[in-house]
Amino acid sequence: MNQRQSKILGSLLAASVADAMGCCTENGSIETIQNYFGGYCEDVVDMPEGSFPHGGSEKGVVTDDFSISYYSLEEFLKDGGVTEEGAKRAVIRWFEEPNSKYIRYAGPTSRAAYNRLKGIPMPHTKQDNLVTRNREASNGAAMKVGCVGLLNAGNVDKAIDDAITMCKVTHDNAIALSGACAIAASTAKAMEDRVSWIEVVQAGFYGAKEGYRRSFETAFPTCGAMVERRMEYAIDLGMEYQDNFDLAMQELSKRIGTGLPANEAVPAAYGMITATKGDAWKTILMAVNAGDDTDTVGCMAGYIVGALEGAEAVSSYLDLINEKNHFDLEKMALQIDAMLG
Repeated sequence: MNQRQSKILGSLLAASVADAMGCCTENGSIETIQNYFGGYCEDVVDMPEGSFPHGGSEKGVVTDDFSISYYSLEEFLKDGGVTEEGAKRAVIRWFEEPNSKYIRYAGPTSRAAYNRLKGIPMPHTKQDNLVTRNREASNGAAMKVGCVGLLNAGNVDKAIDDAITMCKVTHDNAIALSGACAIAASTAKAMEDRVSWIEVVQAGFYGAKEGYRRSFETAFPTCGAMVERRMEYAIDLGMEYQDNFDLAMQELSKRIGTGLPANEAVPAAYGMITATKGDAWKTILMAVNAGDDTDTVGCMAGYIVGALEGAEAVSSYLDLINEKNHFDLEKMALQIDAMLG
């Protein structure tokens, strides 16, 4: 593989590995995770029934985070780029796949989007009368959008526009879209030759700011903390604790949060990338051990640091991820590379 192909494969693989590892720790606290594993979770493992929310999950199987992204890539490759119709097809196919291993992980916003796309009536709730749709301000857009960065390698502004096209299908909310644009922009930047982790983080900050601005006029009204502002705080924390992995993880978890809201999970990912100076494996370890929505934070950060470092960082997991999920990440990496020209 040449350098660009290795970056693409590294991004796909790091995101999927982090997702599969994070599945083992999701919704646990830092303390709960360390008590269960006797320290850090440092590998992908089978999770027995009754352990964490995803007890009974099989070693190496990814969750909705990476699998929806993978399905989206397949559709975008058919279309020759990111399209709204491709994004819709991916959501529908993901939900309707026979004997799917992933449906158990479906989030409420993605499920609601599927129902809208299929014309399935939803029960009316009090929330439907609200002016804003802040229930859609989740990290479900950012979790799947790293693929858009790969399809726009080196083109940050196009990645931002395509991220909005893809994610408005499920998360028509400026906060969610801001977070998604940050991840897409950083992944696109990380695909460049001889790029530093600092430049990648800066691209994410630009993506969050521009994503909010570009989507605000057309998205549903939004209120809540801006992703870019919370990224500033998270990056400062990452810088402050760069030489202390455990303390960086603790502070980011407690001060920023690593949960479902986009304005928690996305800033936390950038704090971790900063704290580890873009080291792919250290970033994955911090994400999956920081508690709460570990698989999502790990998948988002994995897309970025995997593109930054290339496939070598997590190559030992390639066969496991491909086998357990019936993926072919190498073939997909070559298809993306060919489409880039």
